[in-house]
Amino acid sequence: MSSDFVRIVNARNGEMPGVVDALRNRTNGAFFLCVASSESSDIEGISAAGASPDLRRITPSIDAEALITGKPSGGAELPVSPTGVVSPVVITRACTRLAGFGITVVDCGTYKAPDLENVLKVGKGRSRCVSTGCAQEYEDVRELFYSGLEIGAEVGDQCDYVILGECVPAGTTTALGVLTALGVRAAGLVSSSLQKPDHSTKDRLVSDGLKAAALFLQDVVERPLKAVAAVGDPMQPFVAGLALAASTRVPVILGGGSQMLAVYALAQALLKTDMKALDNTLDRSISVITTKWVVDDSASNVGELSRIIGAPFACSCPNFRLSRHEGLRSYEDGNVKEGVAAGASMAVAHIAGGAEPGAIVEAIDRCYDEMVPVRL
Repeated sequence: MSSDFVRIVNARNGEMPGVVDALRNRTNGAFFLCVASSESSDIEGISAAGASPDLRRITPSIDAEALITGKPSGGAELPVSPTGVVSPVVITRACTRLAGFGITVVDCGTYKAPDLENVLKVGKGRSRCVSTGCAQEYEDVRELFYSGLEIGAEVGDQCDYVILGECVPAGTTTALGVLTALGVRAAGLVSSSLQKPDHSTKDRLVSDGLKAAALFLQDVVERPLKAVAAVGDPMQPFVAGLALAASTRVPVILGGGSQMLAVYALAQALLKTDMKALDNTLDRSISVITTKWVVDDSASNVGELSRIIGAPFACSCPNFRLSRHEGLRSYEDGNVKEGVAAGASMAVAHIAGGAEPGAIVEAIDRCYDEMVPVRL
């Protein structure tokens, strides 16, 4: 295997290399795609997870359907960015085949539920815009968190490792919201699916939301889930709970960039509280893996963000210049960058599945052939 394919960004006292070693030749993995929606995605200029507000509303369900069946239901097409770049679900679907891990789709709260059998429904609906300062009801957020804890305790006894992926349009904005509410100076550091992120709009939405919520840092220190209720999204508390529970038994990989770094920070904040559901004396193995396109994005600095919050952090480093498809080669120019745990799925296909970098790109090309219609 190539030692250059998975780059360690923040080792955090050797934890990240230990995670990589623990994944080698593991064959029984569990993958959870946790989908959710936020009304924040209707605001232009902060998300590339769909070419229009209406399309961004259904991106989570379409990505989930495409990951499981290879195509969206009802004849819909795969989500594309405003510049026409295909969803990273193509990457993840190819890598699930290479690594052979099982997939569970979790609807944490969407505009439209995925049209699939056996979807795990845990949320009560989409979240409101970050700017409202009341994105979700606090009790609903707590319910999502405890659902995650319950499922995480079960899955931790059934597999060798867990990957937690997400599809939440405008999720980097809700990530900024939660990080800021937790006291992390994350402005300008969070990444974006767009080539040129609109940091000023994200900052304004979060600032407006925190002012409307009248949230004091001490409130969040004592009850971190209040940050999610004010300016977060439904994916965050569920994934934090699942990660905290499962990671006492097996390695847990948060698949994503800024969004999963925010979940990591949330999980660590929850460990510092006196919540009765958490045993703070237990060792936990939680890391974050994204793509090189997120880490190397000159318009953000997720590497620095990972160091600020103390997250073990790595990225997969494929060469999509070798792809046969322009829709994939465009990733090398900073389009889309990440989503549906694309970075983590490539890393696990390489480390646990033993797939070489060239074979991974070839498999993704074949999956693109199958999933993306040829335009004449």
